[in-house]
Amino acid sequence: MINSLAAQLDDWGYTRGLTLKFLSELSDSDLDKKLPRKNLNTIRLQMEELAQIQKNYIDSLATKEMDFAAVTISDTSKKGLADTFAKFDKELATALEAFDGTETIGFYGESMNIHHYIAAMAGHENMHIGQIIAFCYATGIEIPAEIVETMALDG
Repeated sequence: MINSLAAQLDDWGYTRGLTLKFLSELSDSDLDKKLPRKNLNTIRLQMEELAQIQKNYIDSLATKEMDFAAVTISDTSKKGLADTFAKFDKELATALEAFDGTETIGFYGESMNIHHYIAAMAGHENMHIGQIIAFCYATGIEIPAEIVETMALDG
């Protein structure tokens, strides 16, 4: 894999690590607590959506055209989601091995360079991490200490 994509994959690892920390540290009741949002109104549903969208990004690497197709996550338990994230992270790394950095992916009628495409995927996950943090504050869910420290939050 070229160095620039490897660096983005490393950045992705940091972002995914935050998601996995929430998943491992929050209780099932916290993961299923109703949030002040119309859709994806639990942290577990947000995590499921993160996996679904990541799978869309991965599948689109082969077709060179983003398709937000329906993806079913069969096991949405904490372990099931963690296993799905690990599987998809491995698929992502494997798919990117063949890229040289010049590839483009069609995205809503635009042609997006592979680096921009991967950054968009990471940005999507970061947006959800921000929402999860805000929802924790709003609903009294304790944010994992490692995330509080890493992100310089006030708890």
